[in-house]
Amino acid sequence: MLILSPAFSQSLFESSQSNNEKLVSSNLQLGGFIRSLAYVANTPETDHLYLQSAYGQVGLLLEATAGSWVSAKADIRFRYGTEFRKPVSEMDFREAYIDIWTGPASFRIGKLITPWGKGTVFNPTNKLTPLDPTIRSPLEDDMMLGSWAIQGKINLGSSMKLTATWNPLYQPSVLLIDPVPMPDYVNFLKPDYPGTELNEGSYGLNYDVFTSAIDLSLYWFDGYNHWPGIAYDSFIADATTMEPIALDLFEKAYRIRMAGLDFSVPLGSWVLRAEGAWQKTLENHDQAEFLPFPEISYTAELEKSSTHLSILAGYYGKYILDYTSPAAEPSLSAGQDQFLQMIQAGFVPTGEAIDGVIRERIGAFNRLYNYQLEEFYHTVFIVGKAFLLHDKIEITIPVIHHLTTGEWIVQPGISYMPADGIKLTAGFSGLFGPEESLFDMVGPVLNAGYMSVKLSF
Repeated sequence: MLILSPAFSQSLFESSQSNNEKLVSSNLQLGGFIRSLAYVANTPETDHLYLQSAYGQVGLLLEATAGSWVSAKADIRFRYGTEFRKPVSEMDFREAYIDIWTGPASFRIGKLITPWGKGTVFNPTNKLTPLDPTIRSPLEDDMMLGSWAIQGKINLGSSMKLTATWNPLYQPSVLLIDPVPMPDYVNFLKPDYPGTELNEGSYGLNYDVFTSAIDLSLYWFDGYNHWPGIAYDSFIADATTMEPIALDLFEKAYRIRMAGLDFSVPLGSWVLRAEGAWQKTLENHDQAEFLPFPEISYTAELEKSSTHLSILAGYYGKYILDYTSPAAEPSLSAGQDQFLQMIQAGFVPTGEAIDGVIRERIGAFNRLYNYQLEEFYHTVFIVGKAFLLHDKIEITIPVIHHLTTGEWIVQPGISYMPADGIKLTAGFSGLFGPEESLFDMVGPVLNAGYMSVKLSF
């Protein structure tokens, strides 16, 4: 940046002079942070401690205004180090957008992060903001990914607001594929994502009502789900021994429609929040192994806060519509033993029959990943926070238990602020589950303890 700044400044000056324009310095505010972070974990293969992630990061937050009706914001991150045994050296424009106000209406254009939903732990309505759950950071907000969008808002009085968001470019969430152990013959091809045609964009509407008794929001989404599915391409095996040679898969985006609502109600010293959503693919889920079943998901939570303690407890559930039992075991592989057993039972290994078997297994894995193997899912969670020494020490203990699958998420953490702007953090992030559950597959790779030092300015 320092090397390029003289040439960049000169080009701006020359352009300004050539057009007989005057460069006006806008109101500019600069903030950000510098952070050093390390994750320590066991290697899944040898069970030895290693640095799962270690990096230094600089975040710059720029805010500028021009007059009384235009403002801009940019969140730029620089990161260098290592993550999952691979070097990391990146610059990321996490957000960069411009706001324009015209009376009761406003417009926002650029790369945005637009989370939906009032739920603290689960957000069934969140379809606009993709996520990267592989990011090694104690801050959950760091998992959110920005996407290019045009957003318009209009105030419909003092207590109502309507917001419309259009995403012409597809930004997928990051699937937990790398942590899942797979044989060497499994290959992931180039993903099948929508292009840049205008009819391939996604849009969302949300209507907000704010009163002293209740905060209520209604949502509608029509577009591509930011979680892509895993699709089957081809399979090659030895015709005599049925030894797999190559199994080619790819990520594929698909369109959905979602209608949802949420509300927040104060109940004395408590706050009740609830959120629910209906979701369905535009195509019939029977037509492809990567398409999920339609579903209804819902969550409710109670929170009570005091000077030194905060407790949040809640429930999350799902009901799978058009449910049928899976026809195969979930897997992203095609084992030789499986086919030999089927041949002994009378299976005729034609190309079409083998493709059908593999599609069923991949479809079951998509259902495992999307939590659609069962007709109903039930989850309970509790998050406790304690604030000590005039809020210089914060202890957080979130626990999530998936009752249906037997999986657990445990992420205790403690932070200490020895001075203004300095924060020391340590904790553990753990995913645990019974054999052949999703957390049993990804937990041994992702589970780790961490330490972080952050200076904000």
